[in-house]
Amino acid sequence: MDLNNEFTGAVAFVTGAGSGIGRETALLFAKRGAIVACVDLDADRCMDTVAAIREAGGEAAGIVADLSRPEDCERAVDDCLNQFGRIDHAFNNAGITGSHEEPFDLIRVEQTIAVDLLGVIYCMKHQVAVMEKQGGGTIINTASIAGLSGNVGALDYTAAKHGVVGLTGSAARKYGPSGIRINAVCPGIIRTAMTRALDRDADELRAIFNRLSPITGKPGEPADIAEAVLFLSSSRAKFIHGVALPIDGGFTI
Repeated sequence: MDLNNEFTGAVAFVTGAGSGIGRETALLFAKRGAIVACVDLDADRCMDTVAAIREAGGEAAGIVADLSRPEDCERAVDDCLNQFGRIDHAFNNAGITGSHEEPFDLIRVEQTIAVDLLGVIYCMKHQVAVMEKQGGGTIINTASIAGLSGNVGALDYTAAKHGVVGLTGSAARKYGPSGIRINAVCPGIIRTAMTRALDRDADELRAIFNRLSPITGKPGEPADIAEAVLFLSSSRAKFIHGVALPIDGGFTI
């Protein structure tokens, strides 16, 4: 199979496309032939991803949206439909980190739940409606190892990601018969701006990486997650429904 043409003609809707895992996944979708709707709150970073896709010969559009707001999620889906006519693959990836310092800081808790869980629900509501009319599609949600274990992640982040895992399974059962395959990826510690911003000395970082990635002893790369997302979105994964796939260097063994 020629993977470089695997998604030719398909439309991919990627949230959090301005950086990290979302950017890498948007670029990979485009490299393999998809038209990409890049969704992000940060307009400059969003358009940087769009520009990179276009410079490589792909087709993409930028959509600026605050996915904690249900009306923005609906508008983002509508904007994609207005420009490209359909959504074949959705990757609901946008998210923020929680608060380790003040686990019951209610303002921060509400923000984290609004983006990391409710934003996924708001997007899925409209994505599912589009895909039912089309006769099918795929949806991949970004959960986390914090959605599989209470032993990692801030309280609010862990709660949100557990919610994403449960949402994914329930939605997969409900909408699978309509031809919509819904799964989740559960990244471990990944080399993104978040890990680069960790204010720790070398020994502390090594201890963190060894705990969270016990086999590799180092963070994964955004490309590791992007490859998994495209596999789950592809016809190669046609028999996979409702999984929460750990991509974590062995943390969940």
